[in-house]
Amino acid sequence: MPKFVKILAIALGVLLLVLLAAAAYLAATFDPNKYKSEIVRLVQDKTQRTLHIPGDIELSFFPNIGAELGALSLSERNSKDTFAAVDSARVSLALLPLLSQRFVVDKVRIDGLKATIRRNSEGVSNIDDLLGPDEEEPEKKKDTEFDIAGVELNNANLVYDDRQSGRRLELSELNFSSGRIAEGVASNMKLDTRVRSGKPQADARVQLATGFRFDLEQGHYNLRELKARIEGAVAGISDGVIEVSGTADMKPADMHFVLEKIALNANGKRDGAPFALKLDLPQLAVTEAKVEGGKLSGELSLTQEARKLAANFRVPSFQGTPQAFSIPALEVDASVNGNDLDARAALSGALNGDLDKLLFQSPQIKLSLSGQQGATPIKGNLSTPLSVDLDKQRIDLAKLVADFTLPNPAGGSLALKTSGQAGVQLDKEAVSAKLAGTLDQSRFDAQLAMNGFAKPAYRFDIDIDKLDVDRYRKPAAAGTAKSGAPAKPQAEQAAEPIDLSALRELRADGKLRVGALTAAGIKMSNVRVDLRAASGKLELNPLAASLYGGSANGSLSVQATAPARFALRQNLTGIHVGPLLQDALESNRLEGRGNVQLDVTTSGNTVPQLKRGLNGTVQLSLKDGAVRGVNIAQTLRTAKTRIDALRGKESEQAGTGSQTEKTDFSELTGSFRIVNGVARNDDLEVKSPLLRVAGSGEIDIGAQRLDYTARTTVVSTLQGQGGPELQALKGVTLPVRLSGPFDAISWRVDAGAMLSELAKQKLEPKKAEAKQRVEKALDEEKAKVKEKLNEQLRGLFGR
Repeated sequence: MPKFVKILAIALGVLLLVLLAAAAYLAATFDPNKYKSEIVRLVQDKTQRTLHIPGDIELSFFPNIGAELGALSLSERNSKDTFAAVDSARVSLALLPLLSQRFVVDKVRIDGLKATIRRNSEGVSNIDDLLGPDEEEPEKKKDTEFDIAGVELNNANLVYDDRQSGRRLELSELNFSSGRIAEGVASNMKLDTRVRSGKPQADARVQLATGFRFDLEQGHYNLRELKARIEGAVAGISDGVIEVSGTADMKPADMHFVLEKIALNANGKRDGAPFALKLDLPQLAVTEAKVEGGKLSGELSLTQEARKLAANFRVPSFQGTPQAFSIPALEVDASVNGNDLDARAALSGALNGDLDKLLFQSPQIKLSLSGQQGATPIKGNLSTPLSVDLDKQRIDLAKLVADFTLPNPAGGSLALKTSGQAGVQLDKEAVSAKLAGTLDQSRFDAQLAMNGFAKPAYRFDIDIDKLDVDRYRKPAAAGTAKSGAPAKPQAEQAAEPIDLSALRELRADGKLRVGALTAAGIKMSNVRVDLRAASGKLELNPLAASLYGGSANGSLSVQATAPARFALRQNLTGIHVGPLLQDALESNRLEGRGNVQLDVTTSGNTVPQLKRGLNGTVQLSLKDGAVRGVNIAQTLRTAKTRIDALRGKESEQAGTGSQTEKTDFSELTGSFRIVNGVARNDDLEVKSPLLRVAGSGEIDIGAQRLDYTARTTVVSTLQGQGGPELQALKGVTLPVRLSGPFDAISWRVDAGAMLSELAKQKLEPKKAEAKQRVEKALDEEKAKVKEKLNEQLRGLFGR
């Protein structure tokens, strides 16, 4: 061995011994814990944060410089609140690379990290002071080298609380490990954590494993053999499993993106309905010079109750440049099967793109429907040009034309034809449409708008020439329910809860104008309705129309509270009440024309509860009508006849009326005060050519019963009108007691009272005749006395 080699070997050996001895000495004599207070003070001065290091610091000097820490925590800036804390941590640096200003971190291990990052409503974050200025001197970038042999993070919990956007994200049970992290070096990493979020709703386990390579100076990033798995609830999916795999090579600054062997498989439940999605993308390359894609294909299936939705979509291979590329044909085929529905839809169209302008256009997108529901055919087409401008965040359907034949919920089919335009402003989450067309024989013009995708607010202005809503209402089952089981009794159906859940989230503001409208059997014209819905309350004001020879004007409000609340205020003027009640309630209890004022409220979750919860006032003023269910005039005739036949044997007469009987009137007025479903009336006045009726009593709306007294007077009439029985009762006032259910009202007349009134009636003329005789006799006696007195006076004075 040459002499100088021996000398070099000896020198290196001595140097190594010196270094080992120095490291051993420092490790034995240097105590870093003596400097904890200085470290705490330095952190406080530099960051205005408090550092707590309750445990000991252990150092190592060879072969790496390292520090092992126990528990420590760092406060928020100028606060005692904790910003971050760890259970333990270890960091070590390779010694020799430091001599050449290369920072090679041998290993980073952190256990039990807990940290919360917050951004306030003004966009200021609690880590802004730690990040420092964004710019960094170029010399420092060149003089240092980033190299970490490995990172290990165990059982961490990280929270991001963005109060400006109202979003919160939590990563818990976070475990992360990686190989070497250095520029240009191929490595790998693994991630396993639980993710919770409020916007969007998520609670899922996320696992990720991938190889990677990066070059920060060139802005070049590569992911290879990426495998990701999400299991849990995310984006409205429950019990979900989402798996993604593939390779990505990216240089964003140079617009270089190459994706290969991308595969997506997902399954779970959407609103309780099982679904499965599969997507395969062999290749997609976007560079400065070209855009190229392989054949994209996918499948979607969704099962909901007895119906199944299946869809297949295909995009053929395409190529071009970023400024001009063309996809010759997008194709989506979908089908829905189940119960009595068998429907298919096909969507097709070409797509042209310009990535520089972020503009995508189709000269014509077409949608075709076919199939049938039961024996009803389903067919139709929709076509429109399509423009998607991602730079302006705008989607336009400039010339939309649709012609569909669809099943009518009430049976048979309906025809919908419409044309117009629609648009979506993505950044403002706004959708708008202007459409005109026909629904069967109804012509309409509509302006529609929606703001907000997560919690939409709707606006509309709709004008329809005529509309029969009842034509599209599904009829109630007669004898059997939808499932084939016996239908529920009417009383049981009425007791089913009223579902107003959709109203709680509804936000809407709009106007509806209908020239001629039929709804719930009621026929109206010139209908004007302004609708507002927010915070669980729906208000229709004004609610106005012309109907049944008169007009209606008022308001209606509904609140989706527990229990639900309703309020109705209406002024009906010049209304023919009989046809209105017949069409609306299939009831002919009251006839006549006039005015009705309603101001009522109620609350409840079922129809019977709403009836029992009625409160408010009703005022009636009608002319030339009738009250059905009892014939008061006939009741009095019958009572008079029976009393004459059975005089002295009965004290009262009674019977039951029917819907065929009625009491005619020329005028009817009265007011009702309703409390807890019971209407009280004390001022009813009914006038007819034969009778005058003053009534008072109660009507139980919930129980559909009445307890009423009609004080009836037979007026003087033309000879023979009303029959001899009523002629005999003219001028007599009799109480007629009405009671019982609406469909079988019982009447009762007090015969004793009738006889008493008749006796009084007969005695009155005799009293008057005797009085006249007495008065006449007195007058005659007065005359005689006066004559004798005059004779005596004449004799006295000699005349």
